[in-house]
Amino acid sequence: MFLQSTGEEQKEAIKHFYDRLSPHFRSLWGPHLHDGYYKTGKETRERAQEQLVEFLAELAEIPRGSRVLDVGCGLGATSVWLAEHLACRPTGVTLSDQQVQMARELAAEHQVEAEFQVMDAEHLEFEETFDAIWMVGVLGHLPCQESFLRSAHRLIRSKGRFLLADWTVGPEVGESDYAALVEPVIKGMLMPTIVPVDSYVQWFEESEFKVVKSVDITEETRKTWEQSVQIVQAPKVFKLATSLGRDALDLLSAVRAMKKAMKRRLVRYSVVVAEKI
Repeated sequence: MFLQSTGEEQKEAIKHFYDRLSPHFRSLWGPHLHDGYYKTGKETRERAQEQLVEFLAELAEIPRGSRVLDVGCGLGATSVWLAEHLACRPTGVTLSDQQVQMARELAAEHQVEAEFQVMDAEHLEFEETFDAIWMVGVLGHLPCQESFLRSAHRLIRSKGRFLLADWTVGPEVGESDYAALVEPVIKGMLMPTIVPVDSYVQWFEESEFKVVKSVDITEETRKTWEQSVQIVQAPKVFKLATSLGRDALDLLSAVRAMKKAMKRRLVRYSVVVAEKI
């Protein structure tokens, strides 16, 4: 879908996708639009999604009361959790007007202070700095990932943390596996490309960050996709996707491909914590 598109066309496609589908995502997946972290494998999907936020906040050592920039905030659930549990002062940004509206409603429902704005992640208009940047399942959507990491340096205070969690491609994936299982993920998830975690580490180090932690949590998160396949196999979901258009059908194909790709570790879930030098 994105191979011959410009960066602006890609962003418009992502905005249109989430404006249309976010209410359906909430009804099917809940307010957290990210993978779950399964400690025992017996957790509900909702609990596993919260556990991912807990795990990442602890891994990144986000201090209480931090000013956190939540890039690609989705429906606002992570920002709300950070405000509720760590007294953080989150600011969430997303391309989607629909998501901003839903995020504000969620914050009001939980009676927490969290700010949400429509803003392009590659053109962040903030003069102040943040204690931490939180970016989960979002960097892969950006056409210029390396450039974003370079530009993000100015937004973090000295010794501040950048928490990056995203899908990455395994280091040795053959052409046939890439075509059969990785490309459907890229297409259906609206990702211009997918890179190995070593690329993220290198880009951070070239952008005046020090990588302090890099972990692989594929095994703890891949049950997400086993459960997601069960959801998308429901006849009512296929009927809904058919009514919503080609991109929604591509998403269903991506979910099925992701289950297989993560089981074989062709696609992995990587977390990198970097500190501003």
